[in-house]
Amino acid sequence: MKRRRAAGGAGLLGLTALLLIAGCSRERIDWKSAEAADTIQSYNRFLERHPDSELAPQARARMAQLTEDKDWQRAVAADTVAAYETFLQRHSAGKWAEEARIRIESFALEGNPSPLEVQNAEADAAPPPTSAPATTSAPAAVKPITVSDSTQPTPTPQPAATRSATAPSDSTAIRGFGIQLGAFSTQSAALSEWKRLESTYSRELRGLRPHAVRAQTAAGTLFRLQSPVEDETKARAICAALVKRTQPCVVVLPQSR
Repeated sequence: MKRRRAAGGAGLLGLTALLLIAGCSRERIDWKSAEAADTIQSYNRFLERHPDSELAPQARARMAQLTEDKDWQRAVAADTVAAYETFLQRHSAGKWAEEARIRIESFALEGNPSPLEVQNAEADAAPPPTSAPATTSAPAAVKPITVSDSTQPTPTPQPAATRSATAPSDSTAIRGFGIQLGAFSTQSAALSEWKRLESTYSRELRGLRPHAVRAQTAAGTLFRLQSPVEDETKARAICAALVKRTQPCVVVLPQSR
């Protein structure tokens, strides 16, 4: 009798062990299947079958990443400010969040009319010049005499390359007129882009210095690549030349405006 009970107990333990092994094997098989498919649906099926598995957190993390990737592809396909803002509402700290913020800021450049369009619009709106009567001759303009102080030494112009290399690259906002060439996630990225642009557009950017201006926007913290320019006319001329060469550029107006 005792032998039968012992044999029965051993059989029960053996059966339990077999069930545990089978369960672990089933879980591993389902996990391998989920990994092979690598879809939101496959990981969801694994979680439905094995909610308490030690692999459950890994499955949930992969589902979250796949969901973000899917939402990012949808935002890129739409390529609008609204699409990127919707993406950020769902994945504010995700893998593509920084890229979404940069793209939103870049629309500020693309959304503004180019300097060429502004100049053309102003030219179209300007009234046609009226010709003076044939019998009337316009008096010659008198050139004003400029008196310079001979006691002050004339400053020697600094070469553009030297001035650009020694100019500070700070993050202070521009007080007067300027130009903006892009927006970046870090200050170093903005200044690195300036070096590339300065090499590519050496004539247009000659004598200018970069400012990576920190800005807190609805899309997050960005650094706007700007450069101060002496007046609005020059700023628009520089942007017009850059836009003509397919480089985005926006005129920066004084903050008081």
